[in-house]
Amino acid sequence: MRKISIFFVMANLAFFMNFSQEKPSAIEILDRIDQNMVYETAYAESEMIITIKNRVITKKMVSYSEGNKKSFIEFLSPARDRGTKILKIEDIVKIYYPSAERILRLSGHMLRQSMMGSDFSFEDMTERATKLREEYTAGATTEETINGRSCYLLVLVSKIPKQTYFTRKIWVDKERFLGLKEELYAKSGKLLKVMTVDDIKIYKNRYYPFKITVEDKIRKNSKTEMIIKKIDFDISIPPGTFSERNLMKK
Repeated sequence: MRKISIFFVMANLAFFMNFSQEKPSAIEILDRIDQNMVYETAYAESEMIITIKNRVITKKMVSYSEGNKKSFIEFLSPARDRGTKILKIEDIVKIYYPSAERILRLSGHMLRQSMMGSDFSFEDMTERATKLREEYTAGATTEETINGRSCYLLVLVSKIPKQTYFTRKIWVDKERFLGLKEELYAKSGKLLKVMTVDDIKIYKNRYYPFKITVEDKIRKNSKTEMIIKKIDFDISIPPGTFSERNLMKK
C-alpha cells in the first residue's frame, strides 16, 4: 500500500547508479526518495499486525494507488472490519462503514485519530514528499549509520505552528535512497512516533520496503507492523476505483 503515512509519512520514504560526489541537499534527497518509491499505479495485498501489550490483532486488506495522490483500501478481515473501505484523493480522506452504511469524510482532529485501531493515524495516510517540501524547513544534513547502513540524517522543522509532527528526523539510506527510520516529535519536543523499515527488496531496479513498523509512543507497549504479501506496479486499475460509488459497492 503506497504512503499510510501513509498513509506516513512515513511517509515518504532510483536513480542511484551515478551520484554526484557532493552531498545532496535535503530537497534533492526527498526528490530521490520519491523517484524510488512512487509508481504510476500499484496493487497490494497486505497484513496489518497490531500489538497492544499482550494482545495481537491481524487485519488483512487490499489496496490500489495511483501515484502518491490517490489510494483505495478495502479491509477483508477480521469479520468486524470486513467491507470497511478508505478512499484518499489528495488530502481528502473518506471512510465507509458497512455496519452503518454511510460514508464519513474525515477532517481536522479526526485525521489524527488511530486508523482502524493501529498506530497509524489517518493523517499519516495523507503524507507525501510534496507536503514535506512545502510545509517544513530542512536543517543541515548530517550522516549517521543505522544497522550497518550509511545514512543521511534529515531534520525537518514545521513552518506551521500547529502541525501534529512539528519536528521530523529521517534517516535515509545513502545508496538506496530509502527512509530506514523516522522519529516524529511534537512542538514541545516529546517523541510521538517511531517508524522503521525492514525487508527491503528490489523491483525493476528500485528498492521497496515490504515491512513498515510504527510505534506510537503515547500508547504504551504498542506497535503496528504493515507487511506487504503481494504487490504489483504499473498495472491497469479498474475504472471507478477511486470513487464514492466504489466505497459503497458490495
